[in-house]
Amino acid sequence: MRAHGRTCQREHMFTPVRRRLGALAASSIVFVAVLTGCTAPAPEVPPARDATPTSAPTPQSPSAEEPAATVTPEAAFRAWLAASREPDAVEACGYFTDELAERMLTEMRASGFPVADCLEMINVTAQAYAATGASMEVDIETIEHTPQNAELFVTYPGNKCGSIVMLPHGDSWIMTENSEQMC
Repeated sequence: MRAHGRTCQREHMFTPVRRRLGALAASSIVFVAVLTGCTAPAPEVPPARDATPTSAPTPQSPSAEEPAATVTPEAAFRAWLAASREPDAVEACGYFTDELAERMLTEMRASGFPVADCLEMINVTAQAYAATGASMEVDIETIEHTPQNAELFVTYPGNKCGSIVMLPHGDSWIMTENSEQMC
């Protein structure tokens, strides 16, 4: 009974920390905001044709001479999710266009977390996910998948969901700034 009382006190003591960590995760990764509630959706932006990834050259539309991506958009998203939780910040940031990374950094800074770059943002959010025990389990529905782009609808624990817009990049896919949380 006494140990239970201590556990309750400890949990109560860390509740503000958990709330802050949850808010951090929700504001830093708009489309993966599953811990504490929805953030405002990003303004509607027409699909980018020349989005630039954070660590590689601009993806080109596949031509007859170039093979299309061999990794599915869903597999690329799941690889990003795993890298973002490990964290392998270099790999995780490689799944973002520069525009998406900048939007997420802006949102995180507006929430009071002065992160310097994508790598620091991934490391901080990975700590938040670890501290709250958030699940990596997601349901993914492919809305559209062509050689030039893909859109996934992702549902996270707690009925949070979002649209993930992706472009081919090499043999994989990267997420664009057109991705947004929807519920």
